[in-house]
Amino acid sequence: MMPPEIFEWRHIADIILVALIVYLFLLVFRGTIAMQALRGLIPVGLVVIVAYFFYLETLSWIIERLAPVILVGIIVLFQPEIRRGLARMGERSFGSFIALEGERVIEEVARAAVECSRNRHGLLIAFERDTGLESFIETGVLLNAEVTEEVLLTIFFPKTALHDGGVIIRGNTVVAAGCTLPFAHDENLKVKYGMRHRAALGLSKETDAVVVVVSEEKGDISIATGGQLVRGIDDKMLREMLTLYLGGGKPGGRG
Repeated sequence: MMPPEIFEWRHIADIILVALIVYLFLLVFRGTIAMQALRGLIPVGLVVIVAYFFYLETLSWIIERLAPVILVGIIVLFQPEIRRGLARMGERSFGSFIALEGERVIEEVARAAVECSRNRHGLLIAFERDTGLESFIETGVLLNAEVTEEVLLTIFFPKTALHDGGVIIRGNTVVAAGCTLPFAHDENLKVKYGMRHRAALGLSKETDAVVVVVSEEKGDISIATGGQLVRGIDDKMLREMLTLYLGGGKPGGRG
């Protein structure tokens, strides 16, 4: 029998490796239609956990027989997505792949902000960091969409149902749109700033979120963080500041 400390170490390593494999697997399917199908397998996974945890022999026997069939079915059905995802990951190391995702999100947001600024369309986007924004997410409409310039421009196009609220981004996902964010209630701010800027300041005071704002009146781009608002920044500074606060590789992007 193995010494207890070795046994425990092996189990910890086993859990870490499994978690890493699952994470890489999800990265492969990120942003594809396959991800929607995989979410439907979550109840199946829960059944598997229950079966093994409570030693349900008959159910465990059935699962063991069906598991290879399900695995082969997933590979056959989602072969194109798997091939594209593995090719994308193979182009770079794991660390640079994560950095690339952060850089891509920053670039998509920056391009959307610049386009809204050019057309005088208001924009309000909050990046969730360590402090959860779930209470504000619940006030909006859940989207769980990939962060792209096109999605953001559609949301903030005037007269659309969601353009007046805020968008909340978690990682590389637009979690929700049309969200109600807390206003900064300082009387002096009411004179100086509009509703979007006060909402950005309010959220940045209550949380560690980074908030991008585009003025509907002047088209100015601003960033709020830590209860401070930096106004009138250009696209280059926007990318640099988002990279500084959020990470994501070299600032600059596609231009």
